[in-house]
Order: sequence, then C-alpha cells, then structure tokens
Amino acid sequence: MLRRSHREKHARNLGYLSPPAMVAAVADRRRAGDWRGVCAAGLVDVHVDPRDVAARFGAEQAARIEADLLGFAPDLLRRFAPRTASLELRPRARIVLSRLAGAIGDRAVLVADLPAGERFRQRIELGVLSAAKLDRPWYNLYDLPDWCWHADAVAARRWAYGASATRLAWHDPDGRPYPPGVAGARRPADRADEVEVLAELLETGQVTAAYEAAGCTVDPKPPPRWYGDRTLEPWLARFGASLPVLAAESRRLAGRYARPSLRALSQSIAVEVADDGGLTVRMAAWERDFAGPIAFGVAAPVDVALLRRGALRVDDLHPLVHEALFSGRTRTPPAPVPVERPVIRIRCGTRWHPVQVTGARITTLEHSEREIDREFTLAVLGGPIGGCAAAVRAFRTGAKPVPKDLRRIRQDLFALAFHGDTDALLAIVATGLDPGLRDSDGGTLMHWLHHLDHRRALPVLLAAGLAVTDHDRNGDTPLHRAAASGAADVVAALVEAGADPDSVDGRGRTVAEVLAQARREPKR
Repeated sequence: MLRRSHREKHARNLGYLSPPAMVAAVADRRRAGDWRGVCAAGLVDVHVDPRDVAARFGAEQAARIEADLLGFAPDLLRRFAPRTASLELRPRARIVLSRLAGAIGDRAVLVADLPAGERFRQRIELGVLSAAKLDRPWYNLYDLPDWCWHADAVAARRWAYGASATRLAWHDPDGRPYPPGVAGARRPADRADEVEVLAELLETGQVTAAYEAAGCTVDPKPPPRWYGDRTLEPWLARFGASLPVLAAESRRLAGRYARPSLRALSQSIAVEVADDGGLTVRMAAWERDFAGPIAFGVAAPVDVALLRRGALRVDDLHPLVHEALFSGRTRTPPAPVPVERPVIRIRCGTRWHPVQVTGARITTLEHSEREIDREFTLAVLGGPIGGCAAAVRAFRTGAKPVPKDLRRIRQDLFALAFHGDTDALLAIVATGLDPGLRDSDGGTLMHWLHHLDHRRALPVLLAAGLAVTDHDRNGDTPLHRAAASGAADVVAALVEAGADPDSVDGRGRTVAEVLAQARREPKR
C-alpha cells in the first residue's frame, strides 16, 4: 500500500463497510447487553432462538452460543467479511463464527450467511448450525478468527493488527511513527518487527522470502499432471495481504476441521500443515480433494500502516481496535465529515468555469439552468455540448467524459446507499438533491431505498421530489428493485407511498412475480 491513492481508498472503504453511525449504535446496544439490538444496528437479520439452541444442542452449548452473541461485533465483521472487487459481500458465502478451541466436530456454531447477489440488500443472516452440517461448497466457506468479530478478543486483535507487547509496527515504543523509508531496530520475537519485515519483503518484490520469513516452506514445483506455464510466485504475491496472519490461521483451520491441506480462494495454492505445525505452500493439484474452509480467507489489517502514513488518525480507528492498540486512552469519535465540497473548475470553451456541488446537487455558477437545458436540447439534435453542460450531464448520469472530482462524488453517494449508511446519505441529501441524479442504470436514489433504512429515508426522498413510479433504463421501478432483493417490507412501504403494485418491468414481470422469484433464489 505504497501509493497515497491506495491508502486513501482503503481508509475511505473502511468508512463504507462500517459507517460511524452504525459503529456507535452497535457499541451502545452491546454495552446494554442487547445482542438483538446489536444485530439490528449492524444490518444483521437474526434467525437464532436460544431456547431452540438449548433444545437441539443442550444447555452448555446454548450458553456458549449466547456468550458469542453477547460479544458479537457485526460492524467489525463487515470489515473482514469476504467481498468482491466492487466491495459487494461475496455472494452466497457462509462464515463460521465460533470461539471454540480445537476441533469443532459436530458442536453448535454461529454462522453468518451473506446475500445471494448484488441486487440483494447487503445484510447478513445469522443462524446456528451443527458444525457437521456446514454444507456450503467448500470454496465459499470461511471461518474467521474471533479478532474479526468478537468484542472480547482484545489480545488476539492486538496481535493481528501487528502490535507487540510494547509498541505498534512502524512505531517507536513512545508511539512516534518512523519516517517513511526508515526501518526500526530489529528485535527477534517482536510481533511488530515481524510485520515490518514481511511488509518490506513484499513491497520490494521478495515474495518467496516473505513467505519463508513467515514460517512457510515454499515448494515451487508444479504438481503432477499440471498443465500450463504458470508459476507459483505470482499467486503468492496475490495473497500477500494474508501473510502476517497466514501461519496462525492455517494451523487453526487445520486443527478445527481435521484438514491438513487447505486451498486459497483461487483454488491454485495449497497450504499443507504438518503434524508438528510446519507449513508448506505449493501449487494445488486440481484433482485432489481439499475440502475445508479457505486458508487465505482473511487479510491482515493495515490500520497501523495507515496511521503511520497519516491516512488514519488514532481517533478514526474502530473502537474495538482502538481499545486493543491504545488501552487506557480515551477515544474521541471523529466529527461528521462536512458535506460542503470545494468549487470544481471545468473547461468551458476557452475559459475555466466554476461548478459547485452542494450535497447531491450540482450548480453551474456561470450558466443559468435555462442555458444548460438549451444545450441538452441541442445535444439531442446532434449539436455540440459545452463543458459546463457536459459536467452537469456527467454528474447526473455518469455519462463520459466524467471529470474526476464529479466521478468521486457520484461514487461516494451511491456507495453510501449501497452499504446502508442512511445517516450519512440523508445528511448529504438535506443540503440539496438534484432530481436528475441517476445511477449507471438510470435509477434515482429512490431505486436504492431497499439498501437504506426505508422508514427514515422514504419521507426525505419524497420531500426532495423523487417519485416512486420512475422507471430506470431496464424498466424497473423502485418497487421492482426492492422486490428483486426480497425486501417485502420496502415493497409494502412503497405501495403505501403511492407506487403501483401492478406495474411491470422491462421483461413484463409484475412486482409480485419479481418478489416470488427472489424468495425462490437459492442461498447456496
């Protein structure tokens, strides 16, 4: 993560995945001992009845499950849950959440099931299963360590984030960060030093040496019947983000599932765990059975590296991370990010004109709305479109060319909606909403209602002038998108607000038909 843009993007993504309002609400409910309230605040749908767990598995296991629930931190889990490149929760993946030591056998475990696809709400479903019935395909089964999801895993979390007993990685014991390019004194058996060494080896392209420094033996030979000219090192580099925790995780998973051979998500790398705990990393033979959770299923956190580079402040850390790294320090929650944005200058003819984005509304300071509308009309007739008018069109629709600053603002708005950050999105909308704002499919923010707290968002969007009957370019109304996600509660709210339940989408399907299909959608 050497590039500044990469550091800023990662820090920004942390805010999307666990919004500040969610973090605060989850912490409040956990302090009150209300694990159901914790789940509601963390966008988790609960399918757990403690009485049923006791009847199925016995009182002792039910008590253990309840202890896991009382410490559950869904806002932190969202940072480590498997995701696609677009930050969508990995479709149909299942995550095992259990603080059990050793083999889990057929004991009860919490499982978090992720949504069936991008059109579904990015909510997590929480249930209890026998470990013997973990029937997800193995390539979509994850088992995350407790530092990813449990509030009480303080010591494990400090280790995972790269801190030794006395200091953080890339920091002196007094808390001062090393200047960029300066390495600290190497102290054997110091966890912070270990993380620094691994990062430096990976950043300088010494991938095999990095794995060996992490305690892995690298076997570069291809397996029998391996076709193609692919070599191991590029695959190792791809999973370098997991390296600081890989050895511990591989041993933990091998012991839990009695599987000495584990695969990476790509199905191209195998980690062999010997009886004495030794690790060998090699290419995987396609025909072999590697049933078991994914060995590279969790990346090592980089928050401490972001602290060193100034991309994060100490008070920006998640409260549970702050507690683990800075015990005894009082955290001051960061102030809300202002929604006012700087003026953007756009090339318009031979001049540079200022354009202002306020909230979710764009204003051309050198042109009236009538002039902009006139250029839009001429463009439809084949005429040229000026720089300011093109900027307005780009902001509203994403049509190219999109100036970089406008593209980022658009991405932020729809990312906030997609990840369910109702508070931040409504704060932006409160300062102005351009009724012409559309996503890449031509939908308004009303089409994203099923991702938000619709009880709060719907009145605000209606007051801002958005209609519940608009169609996007695919013929979908907000009703159809909500129905496609299985959000029956949002469908009911939209109908009550005046949406037509008999409307059809671009494929001729009614809302009821779309909802029925979503309910039949397999979760595996």
